[in-house]
Amino acid sequence: MNEIDDLLERIETPVVDTAADVARGDRALRRRRRYQVSGTVVSVVAVAALLAAAQGAGGPGSAGAGFDGRPGAGSSTSVAQMKHQLAKAQHAEAQHSNAAKAQRDRAHGHLLAVKKRMRQLQSQMRSMSTDKTLQSYHDILAAHLDPTGDKLRLAQNEQTGSDSFGTKLDWNGGGMLEIVVGRSWAAAGGFSNLESAHMTDTTFQGEPARVSTAGDDQVVSVRHADGTVVTLIASTSFGNNGTSTSNLGLTQHQLLEAAADPKLQLPPNLR
Repeated sequence: MNEIDDLLERIETPVVDTAADVARGDRALRRRRRYQVSGTVVSVVAVAALLAAAQGAGGPGSAGAGFDGRPGAGSSTSVAQMKHQLAKAQHAEAQHSNAAKAQRDRAHGHLLAVKKRMRQLQSQMRSMSTDKTLQSYHDILAAHLDPTGDKLRLAQNEQTGSDSFGTKLDWNGGGMLEIVVGRSWAAAGGFSNLESAHMTDTTFQGEPARVSTAGDDQVVSVRHADGTVVTLIASTSFGNNGTSTSNLGLTQHQLLEAAADPKLQLPPNLR
């Protein structure tokens, strides 16, 4: 984990208080709703005033005491005041609505920035993890099958399924040794035609195992105590590269012993 810790320290993420922004946005939204209610009340009062003014303008005493002698003059002043108050309420509502929206947009922007950085970090962590896993597969298999270090080579090949991971390695100057690590016997089926191999149940070192009984390739699978299933496929030809070898020099027992190594595990992101 030292490399990951170093990576975390090198990658800068925006320092934001997203919770505070969201809280401010919620408060602004509540204020907006209060202003909406206030605006509705003002609108109702204004309409009532307009009706009252209209009725007063046409009825007796329109030009009585307190009026300037022109019918409806006092009512016109009241209506103008109501319109002014209504306009002020609508303006305040619009301001608070814009402020709430701006705060929500800022909070959303901060969240997007954090998520983007997290995706970048996760991608880099996965890359580091898979590279280490591929190297570990090579090293573990070499310890069992190629102790002199002159037959097994990494081919920079990666195979990934929903619950499986593997690679094809160069073997003996042109052949192929493929490894698939998964959670089921069928995990390797997405990368190799296991049906044609006619896999047969057996055991190896007390663990459930399967071995091929047909075809040109040697195929073995071993289920570990933790449920991990490791499948090894040895072939005289490396189809992707168009190369081949005349002799594998591998026995079924050697392949089973290598597949049974408990250090062969899925990468951390698939466990």
